Amino acid sequence: MSALKMPPGPLSPFSAPLNGFDSQPLSFSDYGVDELFTLSFGASQDNRDNALQPTSGSLVRFGAEQTIPVGTGNIMMTRLRGSYSYYIPVNWLDLTGFGLVESTQPQTVAFNVQAGTVLGDLPPYEAFILGGSNSVRGYQEGELGNGRSFFQATAEYRFPIIAAVGGALFVDYGSNLGSQGAVPGFPAIVRGLPGSGVGYGLGVRIQSPVGPIRIDLGFTGEGESRINFGIGEKF
Repeated sequence: MSALKMPPGPLSPFSAPLNGFDSQPLSFSDYGVDELFTLSFGASQDNRDNALQPTSGSLVRFGAEQTIPVGTGNIMMTRLRGSYSYYIPVNWLDLTGFGLVESTQPQTVAFNVQAGTVLGDLPPYEAFILGGSNSVRGYQEGELGNGRSFFQATAEYRFPIIAAVGGALFVDYGSNLGSQGAVPGFPAIVRGLPGSGVGYGLGVRIQSPVGPIRIDLGFTGEGESRINFGIGEKF
């Protein structure tokens, strides 16, 4: 059995030095503890034909979060985020000849763009994270970068394979729009993360009572690959 041994004394609000860089702040306050009181607002317009497996229509979402400066953190932060998805029914492949797929099972081309920014104070742990199953696939969570702002886009072709299994071809793009230097402590710069990149690949969707189980094999622009898992479609 192993245990994590901590040095004596109070916890520091700074990380240990990394790759020759000085210690990086882990909190916004100098005390190592932030207190956040947040008000959230969201609005959406949903014109999709199916919420779990859409094949046509569109979905627009907007969200805003506002922190109230109370407690030790005294943080005044506004987070804005928007997303637009569009779905087009297509019939590009004739899969009925194999006898495994009915002609009525849909094929779909799906597009999504989203962006966000943080105004005011920015604790390092509140920065936008890029990479992972719900971001740019082929990268692990946060491996592409982080930033005060971000932009992300995806195109995906979804098609049936057999009755309970579907497939997908996809390409993702994400960027922190050069805002990694606006995150306190510069964590993405310290870790040498690229800040923007492309992921592409293919995946399967297995139907379950909780929605499609998503398994994607993604490749990065640098030629690396990774399997990403998720529940439900990415968008």
